[in-house]
Amino acid sequence: MRRVCLEVLGGIPVVGPLFHDYEAARRAALRWLVRLAQFSGGDGDAVQVGVERREDLYTLVIAVNGRILHRLEGLNEVLLRRLQREFRRRRVFVVTSFADGQKPRPLVWTEGLGLVIFQWPLARKFT
Repeated sequence: MRRVCLEVLGGIPVVGPLFHDYEAARRAALRWLVRLAQFSGGDGDAVQVGVERREDLYTLVIAVNGRILHRLEGLNEVLLRRLQREFRRRRVFVVTSFADGQKPRPLVWTEGLGLVIFQWPLARKFT
């Protein structure tokens, strides 16, 4: 199971899997963006975020137009509650990869690679 990181940058929560290799993290983020382009139908895309629970761990499921774009597995309850709290404040969060190093770095910060989720109907479903 891959570790999941959560960092708040400029008041916006950034969440994603942690990779030990920077290039692997970059490839994963690019793969999500390519899939998003394939699933996208334009400005009226229906983005849904849900949470599944298995035993003591949670999975964040992101779907676009009814197709699963990404499943972020391995969130514990503390991390999930922090993400929900930060999301309620700003009504936005970012899904990206993190690269391990001295301190995990989100690729949205270093490369600008990430999926920004900000939809008002989402707030009611996610919180």
